[in-house]
Amino acid sequence: MIELLKSHSGVITVMDLEIISYDDMTFNDPVGVIGFPSVGLTSSIMANMYVKSLNMTPVAGMSGVCIPPYCLISRENVLPPIRFYGYKNKRKNGQDVILTMTEYAPKPEDCFTVANRILLYLKQKGCRTVVCMEGTPKFENSKTLVAAAGPNAKKLIKKSGLDALNEGMIRGMTGIMMYKAPTMGLDIITIMVPATAGVPDPGSSASFIEPISKLIPGFKTKPTELLKEAEIIQQQIEETQRNMGDTHQYIG
Repeated sequence: MIELLKSHSGVITVMDLEIISYDDMTFNDPVGVIGFPSVGLTSSIMANMYVKSLNMTPVAGMSGVCIPPYCLISRENVLPPIRFYGYKNKRKNGQDVILTMTEYAPKPEDCFTVANRILLYLKQKGCRTVVCMEGTPKFENSKTLVAAAGPNAKKLIKKSGLDALNEGMIRGMTGIMMYKAPTMGLDIITIMVPATAGVPDPGSSASFIEPISKLIPGFKTKPTELLKEAEIIQQQIEETQRNMGDTHQYIG
């Protein structure tokens, strides 16, 4: 199978991770956008919404020994767990986008290798800026914040229109990318959206749309479907809570 991929698509292997190429799309000054699972699955939900609503093209995938053994079948394409999708910006002189997404959260011991390989691929494709989407636990009075690193960090924060996180910690893949990207000559900004832990929170996912559209003019989707999904999930939660209450009364 690997030989088949080599002959038809091209496979680049680095550090036991393969980048499998599917499309030779050319990009104009692309921006990398990252959507890995986080609190409320906000970043994964938003990444999936971008791919579907903007009809983004699968350009590459990543697989390897430290990545779970499954494939995703989407629009008759068979893809590995980590996928790269391309978007050609329709705005004149607008920046194109390479979106990276997956459904699984890498083990802590694998995060550095996976994060490093993703950044290397994005840099090879011409990205100078990376935008990470991250869900954070929702508390009273919590709000969407950003953190940035690299030569143009202050410009990115100002462009996002959001307040910066002055003190704190960013964990996992995003945390590694935040300190690793500048060493590769990349600017990076993370948008941190408060979300409900333990359940999918598409309503909070919609909070990524506005700041990302400011950072990448012309790359935008409507929150309508996300808000519909949020309403459905809320109804399911309420129904579950009612059923649990009925069960307790019956047992008690």
